[in-house]
Amino acid sequence: MKTYRQHRCARKHRTERAFMRCALPRAVWVVGEGAYAVIAWCRVTTVSLHEELDSAEASKRLIDNHGCGGACRGAHEIVLVER
Repeated sequence: MKTYRQHRCARKHRTERAFMRCALPRAVWVVGEGAYAVIAWCRVTTVSLHEELDSAEASKRLIDNHGCGGACRGAHEIVLVER
């Protein structure tokens, strides 16, 4: 599993959501809370954060099976966020 540690500024972000907004500024939305991020790299980048790995895996499985939108390419991954 990839780990995201780098972002675009020198700040120490207080939440994973703030960190991911900084690390992926072109993401259309970043929702949820937690250290596990499901990133959909399809037509538009979206991020959903999860407290537990099991929850992130279930979310990824759902979008893998049913798509994340009209232009889904199946480019989904789970990453660990270390802010």
